[in-house]
Amino acid sequence: MAPLLALARGAGRCQRVHEGGDMQAILLAGGFGTRIQPLTNSLPKPMIPVAGKPMMEHIVNKLRSSGIHEIIMLLYYMPEVIQGHFGNGDDFGVSIKYVVPDDDYGTAGAVKFCEEHISETFMVISGDLVTDFDLSIITNAHERSGDLVTITLTSVPNPLQFGVVVTDENHKIIRFLEKPGWGEVFSDTINTGIYIFEPEIFSYIPEKANFDFSKDLFPLLLKQHIPIHGFNARGYWRDVGNPDSYREALQEFAAGDYALDLGFEPLQTPSARIWAATDANYEQGFFEGNVVIGSGSAIGNYAKLTNCIIGNHCTIGAGAELENCILWDYCVVGEESMLKDVAMCNRITIGNQVQIMHGAIIAENVTIGDRVEVEKDITIWPDKHIEEGAIVSSNIIWGDKFKASLFEGGMIKGFTNIQISVDFAAKLGAAYASFLPKNSTIIMSRDYHKASRMIKRAFLGGILSAGVNVTDIRLSPIPITRYKLENNQDLIGGAHFRQSNDNIEETVIVFYDAKGNIIDTSAEKAIERLYFREKFRKAGHDEVGDIMEQPQQFGSYIDSFISKVKCKVIAGAKFKIVLDLSFGSTIRVFPEILQRLGCETIVLNAYENASGLSRSATQMEEAIRDVQAIVRSTSADMGFILFPNGEKFFMIDNQGEVKSEDKLMMFIVKLLFLSVKGNGGKKQVYLPVSAPTVLDNEVSSYVQIVRGKFVGLQSSNLTGIDLIAYHYGLFAFREFSSAFDAMFTVAKILEMLALVGQNVSEVYAHIPPYAFAHEQINCPVEMKGMVMRRMSEAAISMEANFTDGIKIFLQGGGTIHMIPDQHNPAVHLYCEHATDEGCRAILNDYKQKISGWLSEAS
Repeated sequence: MAPLLALARGAGRCQRVHEGGDMQAILLAGGFGTRIQPLTNSLPKPMIPVAGKPMMEHIVNKLRSSGIHEIIMLLYYMPEVIQGHFGNGDDFGVSIKYVVPDDDYGTAGAVKFCEEHISETFMVISGDLVTDFDLSIITNAHERSGDLVTITLTSVPNPLQFGVVVTDENHKIIRFLEKPGWGEVFSDTINTGIYIFEPEIFSYIPEKANFDFSKDLFPLLLKQHIPIHGFNARGYWRDVGNPDSYREALQEFAAGDYALDLGFEPLQTPSARIWAATDANYEQGFFEGNVVIGSGSAIGNYAKLTNCIIGNHCTIGAGAELENCILWDYCVVGEESMLKDVAMCNRITIGNQVQIMHGAIIAENVTIGDRVEVEKDITIWPDKHIEEGAIVSSNIIWGDKFKASLFEGGMIKGFTNIQISVDFAAKLGAAYASFLPKNSTIIMSRDYHKASRMIKRAFLGGILSAGVNVTDIRLSPIPITRYKLENNQDLIGGAHFRQSNDNIEETVIVFYDAKGNIIDTSAEKAIERLYFREKFRKAGHDEVGDIMEQPQQFGSYIDSFISKVKCKVIAGAKFKIVLDLSFGSTIRVFPEILQRLGCETIVLNAYENASGLSRSATQMEEAIRDVQAIVRSTSADMGFILFPNGEKFFMIDNQGEVKSEDKLMMFIVKLLFLSVKGNGGKKQVYLPVSAPTVLDNEVSSYVQIVRGKFVGLQSSNLTGIDLIAYHYGLFAFREFSSAFDAMFTVAKILEMLALVGQNVSEVYAHIPPYAFAHEQINCPVEMKGMVMRRMSEAAISMEANFTDGIKIFLQGGGTIHMIPDQHNPAVHLYCEHATDEGCRAILNDYKQKISGWLSEAS
């Protein structure tokens, strides 16, 4: 308890007589913690744990031990979390009141809200500091000074990021420098944010105004020649401003740079000092330096911990090695995993043999699979799942999964400027170019969205840096890009950049080989290896790639297109069509083609609208209803909705009806049959194994149906094939191109309808009735093999096709076809039967089988 003192508070102010033990404290805990995200994802910054206790609790304990028992907590962000932890303060030996301002008023402006609770000298201290300062020494220094304000100072090696303070020989502050440059640094002494005030200070702070201590109040006092005492405290102090600072603060504690009151005494061993809760199980581990082990935690056999802080209810697997690591509560580290400089939030599971050797910040509810490698101070945001064997070389921010592969079917997809950022694109471009021969040439194109343009330009820089040339056709539909690849032997590959059809926040990058095919898995793996290991070829200054710009050169495509269809036949049919171009890049080419084909066309959404490039399921349903209504009201022959990239389409018949995707596939096969019937020729059609079989025998005299895989499909494997037809409205007539091309498919539909002299609904009427259904069933990746094995066992006594997945021809009629999803934890079921009831019964039966298999395995 400090002695009774009579202190003069400067000229013109009254004397105050008080006892030091009556001092109050205002604890600042209102910040959003934006700079320290994602550690503040579900709790305010002062509640981040430090050695088993929230930072703020360490401050409360220091206040109590300094004789300060009356605390006002100034809250703003997530106040209920702090109130729920501290209550009225009884459990912590103090009395706590809470003040929550109605807005952000700055540091001093917020403290003004506490005025009615302050009757004595009071301390203001931040709840997000880590310090071992003796606060009683600071309060005594203030009482001796007799000044209105005392600012606690300390010396740091690098003062640039803090407010530098200059004092005179009497320890009076004469100058403040807020975050100076080195040329302005006259001292290594900085403001720690720990202040002591007399209550008169409130007269200098306006009410309900944004007012800051350092920027407003202290300069005002200096201007009015009111003395401010500067006390240089000795000891450890750190402002925990970002995740790296937090990690360093705890590593410095583990290294013994400062002490904290953990509530129990350490066990000293020859190699370590161990603070362990009484119910912790750690006898089988090896320890070096300072180690904290929380309640209910267990350390496995031969696990080694060096300078680590382990929270409550954590499990460290046998043989794991952790150095300078911080684990919050309910964390699991698998066997033989190696972690260094890692900070882990609550409820994190790390698999076996994981390596995180270069530092990481891992937010809550993250799961990391076995044998994952995490590189270069990575930050992983909450609720992520990283598949086993992945190499993580960039921050994982949005999305719920990071996969072992960048690619999915020759494309990379992610949130724009988050997962697919400019720096990511530049590295990816360098990796792709390093995979290609030096001085070779690729083609690049994009949609018109400004995000696609931005990512493409960054990617372009990476390509050039590795000595590869670029033919840049800028804005172009995908079919035109692929057509140019097929027909230009000088091009060795290509990439197209677009926004996702169903989420405008995502960018999609698609890669093609020299023939216009989507790249195969071997190319994907080679590019990934170069990307993850950053093995980029560096071109010399005179070997950097060239750019050949060919913007909007669609002439060769249009001329070839027109030469491959019977224009006079189409023009003679005098078709009236309704066409929704979905704001896509086909707006610059397809209307001209239809005009040359002599069609009367009602065109919708044929202008640039970046926000319209993606349509939700509801928006697509609305677009279909609009086209249906116009077809019916204008007596049009048909309607089409083209997707923005020009590959896929929906069709509405002359009665305004839209058919399912499998029906559209059968329609085009039947129409092809009718158009060639009796002409002496025979066509070959390549379909997926899962496609309906209803026409296989009926069209066999003029159309041969070939079934096979579509994953990794290459044009070189399609010799003799005239038409490629796939689910989702994707078709390629190979007389023109092997690329899926909605524009050419629409023209061929018009041509074939004109040749057979029938309308769309009449052709549909020629297709025998059948029922077809498709469902995607969730299935963990590790269970896919087991489910396929059980499906194979179920097919032993029945006819089956194993070309792509397992297709069973059921004895009672109908088929069931299971294909594992290539990229997601799911399997696909396709069912065909003569009736809807039979189809649904078969599908439900096998869904129950799969559910049972999964339950047995788990």
